[in-house]
Amino acid sequence: MNPPPGPGSHPSGPIWHPPIAGKWIAVIVVVFLGAVANRIPHTLRFYVIQPVGFFLIALSAMVCYWMGFYAGTFALFFFLLSIWSAEARSPEGFLNASNTVDWVTNSKKWFVEKVLKEQPLAIQEKDVSTFPISD
Repeated sequence: MNPPPGPGSHPSGPIWHPPIAGKWIAVIVVVFLGAVANRIPHTLRFYVIQPVGFFLIALSAMVCYWMGFYAGTFALFFFLLSIWSAEARSPEGFLNASNTVDWVTNSKKWFVEKVLKEQPLAIQEKDVSTFPISD
């Protein structure tokens, strides 16, 4: 006679479980996303950085801490810090491609650009404003 099915058993047979717990798979994915935060599209990063998204992820990290899952807490805070630092960097490129852009040719390169073999396309600002020191 077969014993009655208990909690967690399936009537058609045993259920396959991965060799690693699901929570550790989630930690690995979150840490990986934090490591490549600068490659996540800007629109998704924008929603995470907003106060509601930031609060929900921080709340999830606190719940992980209260449940004793410290690796999950670390992974979520690492993800938030990585996304925040990726957003804090200013975007490269020209902000306004107007007539103030000076296109660079091979004869107009700076010495440093020639030595480092850089290939700049244009210069947006070439004027520097300086002011005298006043007490």
